[in-house]
Amino acid sequence: MAAGTMAQQILASHTDATSVSPGEHVTVEPDWVLAHDLSTYPVKGRMAQLGYDRVAHPENVVIVFDHHVPSASEVISDHMNEVEAWVREQGIEHFHPAGSGICHNVLVEEGYSVPGALMLGADSHTTSHGAYGAYATGIGHTDCAEVLGSGELWLRVPETKKLVVENTLPEGTTAKDLGLAIMGRLTAKGAIYDAIEYHGEGVEALAMYERRTLSNLAVELGAVTGMVPPDDTTEAYLEGRALLDYEPVVPREDAEYAAEVHLDASEVVPLLATPSQVDNISTVESNAGVHVDQVFVGSCNNSSYEDLAAFAGLLAGEQVAPGTDLVVVPGSKQALLRLNEEGLSNDIVEAGGIISPPGCGPCFGAHGGILGEGDVCLGTMNRNFPGRMGPGEIYLGSPETAAATAIYGEITDPREVR
Repeated sequence: MAAGTMAQQILASHTDATSVSPGEHVTVEPDWVLAHDLSTYPVKGRMAQLGYDRVAHPENVVIVFDHHVPSASEVISDHMNEVEAWVREQGIEHFHPAGSGICHNVLVEEGYSVPGALMLGADSHTTSHGAYGAYATGIGHTDCAEVLGSGELWLRVPETKKLVVENTLPEGTTAKDLGLAIMGRLTAKGAIYDAIEYHGEGVEALAMYERRTLSNLAVELGAVTGMVPPDDTTEAYLEGRALLDYEPVVPREDAEYAAEVHLDASEVVPLLATPSQVDNISTVESNAGVHVDQVFVGSCNNSSYEDLAAFAGLLAGEQVAPGTDLVVVPGSKQALLRLNEEGLSNDIVEAGGIISPPGCGPCFGAHGGILGEGDVCLGTMNRNFPGRMGPGEIYLGSPETAAATAIYGEITDPREVR
């Protein structure tokens, strides 16, 4: 019988072992292997170096073009053309071309992410899918090449930390604020190669897109995965959507945790990660008045339709402040279409914002809103490392904080404009 934590149960179910223990290395066969345009090009080259010329299980591979969309250079275009030809040659049917959206958004919307699944992705924020009760983790290019070529990969079984969120968020705060509060508590080194299980009333009250915000940020804590036990909210989201049959996995009564951390959601206020560390957490209120040259709303952390609708709801009827640019990048084609159908795209554009094609946009500094020397950005993404979007400085906050900041051109508490 598999050991008690969610991570141990799922890993055991994907190997020959009946039980696995923290620190043990196991060889697993994943349900899905994910890569995108930025990672697939080097991965296929690494496959050749490892001696593989064919993907072992093309039916389990998902490729999404999202990082360099649209392409900003001839070199990138050539790489993407080469990757697309390779995808066809390998018989990979789960291919989502440019314009589909960010890989993590696409996978959850299309039903790839289900409880109990093992998902390995050549992108660090693959942890996002833990929100659906999957063991989902990022892997490097060599590991991705190996699992594509052989169909299996060895992983080290992690320790698990139990994070209990008591009570619920007060009005005016969001899952992003909760995620930043957790970051402030644990720090960027607080869960190195741990699995995190999110528990408690404060998590159970969150919608699926909000849970995904927490799981997405798990990697910024150093965690290998961040998992939410599946419940009725999970089941409702997956009804008619799930691509795989699944059995929900929840922690057993005998689950043993490396640590248990409690946090009171009712005490959370609008928060920021200030330049230039993800765990440099302070309140929006204490940073109020800082001039912002650009507001960016997007990335795999906060670009769902619901995130963008909340942002647009505060922005509607207002104008972006002079001297501040607003760049909005929907996380998927589905999200953009819903924004259009509801008229929210018009609200953003009429306020003075720019809506870019679905994808990663300027989040990782490739295109579509690069900062200049001395520029300050308030963004909804998950990282504010030096140089990530150019030489400027980055503050991380919620879509609601982004809306308030865009209206006033300076960091503003969203509770002031509700």
